[in-house]
Amino acid sequence: MPDGRLTDARLATRAIAHLAVIGLVAFTAAIGIAAAHGQSPGSGDLGLNLVSPARGAAPTPAPLVAYTYVFSPQVGRALAEPDPLRMPQPHLAPTPKPTPFPLKKATPFPAPTIAPQIGFVQQPPVTVGAPVGPPPPDSGGTLTWPVAGGSISQYFSAGHLAIDIAAPAGNTVVAADAGVVTSAGWRNNGGGLVVEIAHPYGISTVYNHLGSIWVGAGQKVARSEGIAVVGCTGICTGPHVHFEVIVGGMLVNPLRYL
Repeated sequence: MPDGRLTDARLATRAIAHLAVIGLVAFTAAIGIAAAHGQSPGSGDLGLNLVSPARGAAPTPAPLVAYTYVFSPQVGRALAEPDPLRMPQPHLAPTPKPTPFPLKKATPFPAPTIAPQIGFVQQPPVTVGAPVGPPPPDSGGTLTWPVAGGSISQYFSAGHLAIDIAAPAGNTVVAADAGVVTSAGWRNNGGGLVVEIAHPYGISTVYNHLGSIWVGAGQKVARSEGIAVVGCTGICTGPHVHFEVIVGGMLVNPLRYL
């Protein structure tokens, strides 16, 4: 029995081999016949070089023809769509914070300066207060009339703390009493050329809008001595003398002492 089984297996193997050879020969013969009749062999997916040994029925034997089958990959295959989760994400740079612009501290403007005027002598301000020193005479005639040939054009009032004595330009202006000249020159307060004289008993007299000055500061003058001439300097509308009387630092009505 074992020998019989082995013999049957060998017979089956040989039968399969013979059938394979017969099938291959038949396939080759079919291709050769198709070529002999002018038919193009179909291209397959496998690259095979086959030789057809088949011969036609014609008296002239058909030449051997070799065919090449080339394996071609599939064309037009759709590419795989990219995965959006795997695509590189754009890198956004952080926006830098704005740098604050430095503010400069404002430089204060310097205080304005006033150029001194030629001949101007700065005088201390007149303050209103109680008279100091011995009281002056309380009756008229203490002071002499300061402008020869002049007349009053404006009287003393709350808004005009002096009297204006109008006279022709060039008339002589005299000292109302003996004393010492404390200032003589230009004043930029509107008085123009001004002379101020200090008298006894704390009295001072001031002569404004003069045309010219004949005395200087520190000079002693006598009563009725000529010190200037009538003019219209400073803020002025016509030739006159703006005559002021100061008693104890307070402007008073000059008519009380003339």
